[in-house]
Amino acid sequence: MTAQGVIAGEGAGLRAELLSWEAAPGIEPAIVALSEDALEENPFFSAPALLPALQAYGDDRVRLACVWLGERLIGLWPVEKRRVYARLPYRHWATWTYPHCYYGAPLIAQGFENEAFKGLFALLCEDEEASGFARLGRIERDGPVYKAALEAAKARKRIHYEAGAISRAALQGGASVEATLAVHVRKKKRKELQRLRNRLNELGEIAVREATPTDDITAWTEEFLLLEDKGWKGKKRTSLKSSERDAEWFRQTIKRAHEANALHFLRLDLDFRPIAMLATLIEGGAAYSLKICHDPAFDRFSPGVMIEIEAMRSLLGRADFRFADSCAAPDHSMINGLWRARRVVTGLNVSGCGLGAKARLSIARALEGARDRFPKE
Repeated sequence: MTAQGVIAGEGAGLRAELLSWEAAPGIEPAIVALSEDALEENPFFSAPALLPALQAYGDDRVRLACVWLGERLIGLWPVEKRRVYARLPYRHWATWTYPHCYYGAPLIAQGFENEAFKGLFALLCEDEEASGFARLGRIERDGPVYKAALEAAKARKRIHYEAGAISRAALQGGASVEATLAVHVRKKKRKELQRLRNRLNELGEIAVREATPTDDITAWTEEFLLLEDKGWKGKKRTSLKSSERDAEWFRQTIKRAHEANALHFLRLDLDFRPIAMLATLIEGGAAYSLKICHDPAFDRFSPGVMIEIEAMRSLLGRADFRFADSCAAPDHSMINGLWRARRVVTGLNVSGCGLGAKARLSIARALEGARDRFPKE
């Protein structure tokens, strides 16, 4: 399925279209070029992660909303058609966040924010099959994509409002490793972790390794899958290895991210076998935690905490590092105790330009506001 149109009032060659997710391989070079010049990095929507995700989880609801300037892709927003919003029967387009996607900012070309969002909103908010609105999900409230979308909505007098904000742990760059650890990790906690590390060291040789371009990334990936499956996720059948689709998604994502130099993969070894592993997607100095696992046989040594500390050391030591998003639940006690900065990730609802579309989104806003003011006891 393809729906497209020239954007009225803009220069020649500006067009927006909805592509089937299966069209992604055919525009991969354009996606790569866009991600290299994006207003805001989002490794979940860059080619190394997006294409394996589409292959694993794409279905007939998923589309790629694209805005082109001539042959150049200036906006890419993976979306899906949803039937209900705020318990109202409002069909709408919303950011497609696949099962392991923790950030949803569309890829927008720097310097073309107005054109890109004008095209995306015209394509999705004016869709006759929808109820006249679109939802940008899982974007940073203070980020450039959110701000650009807000400006584009205001420019056309579209009804818009924020909904669904959460705050999750983050790590900021710009300081030394030891200074950051001193601020983020309490002295008592640091002493306790050192004591546990000393005890672990009595059992064998400890080593921290980071995957390099020459490492056998396939072997690392299979070790991760086996290690994660040993823990509680394996027992509950929610580990990646419990589902061949999830396992293959992970294999392909890690492989492609490694090839694109967009992977930060750490392991904590005891006598040359991993007892904790952490995979992070990184692009342009922006890091997003993807998956972590540890051997439950070593729970008493807190290997998950140890590898998070090592990740802090490694990331903060990179010259290009700007921030890391934990991608964790807001109430995740372990990471909240290590990373004291917070990142607000939220959603932005934007209406069509018609009176009916504006009225429907106004009703949704009022309903959500009432629920916030009078929550269930």
